[in-house]
Amino acid sequence: MSNFTISTSFAADGTTLLHVRGEIDVSTSAELLSAVVNEVTRRRPPKLVVDMLHVTFLDSTGLTTLLSAHRAAQQLGTTLVVRELSAFVQQQLRVAGIYDILT
Repeated sequence: MSNFTISTSFAADGTTLLHVRGEIDVSTSAELLSAVVNEVTRRRPPKLVVDMLHVTFLDSTGLTTLLSAHRAAQQLGTTLVVRELSAFVQQQLRVAGIYDILT
């Protein structure tokens, strides 16, 4: 089991950045979705970037969560994108058919 953490930073242009570390799977997906919804609801940023540089694993639950987070942010007027993807994460997003939606 990896240590899953999410930290937040802010860019000068109003963008919120969520820095995710560890595995995004059935045991951590709810925490990620909650973090996205909380940030978007509280701050209403124009853009929210999920930095996945240190994501070591992404399963189907994580893929569904990223898509749900994207939709939730969009409904509240925020553009959500993922950045800093490993080759593994890129491949997972492409196989699921959501790479172009999230990047």
